[in-house]
Amino acid sequence: MKTIKPHARLTIADSIGKEGIADVVNQFYDAIQIHPTLSTPFSKVANWEEHKERITEFWWAALGGRPVASHSYDPVGKHLARGFSAVLLSDWQDLFLKVLYEQLSKSLADAWYQRVEMIGSNFVRQNDRLIMHVSSQ
Repeated sequence: MKTIKPHARLTIADSIGKEGIADVVNQFYDAIQIHPTLSTPFSKVANWEEHKERITEFWWAALGGRPVASHSYDPVGKHLARGFSAVLLSDWQDLFLKVLYEQLSKSLADAWYQRVEMIGSNFVRQNDRLIMHVSSQ
């Protein structure tokens, strides 16, 4: 069995490529803008091109790519501030998975979607904690 040294391993980002990640992000956010439930909370986005570029960088880094810029990301906080709920999160995840399967091989789509689910789980935990905190006041 051949051992692959850590510095020689391909990340999910490397396997998809930055352009591939950008293609997924672009298609996803184009679909968001006309989605029956997701278009409303995302209507606050003032500059879609800038948003897509920033989210492409987020996913590039989240999937193991070396960041090219220093950004502070708070996807959970940003979405909570826009009134995002667990129901909207489910719609968001369903749409994201659909786009992933349209753009990528099943194995790459599944690998990326594992990260989506991890972020989604974090969102639900933080959202539940916030609801409990507000209810206790």
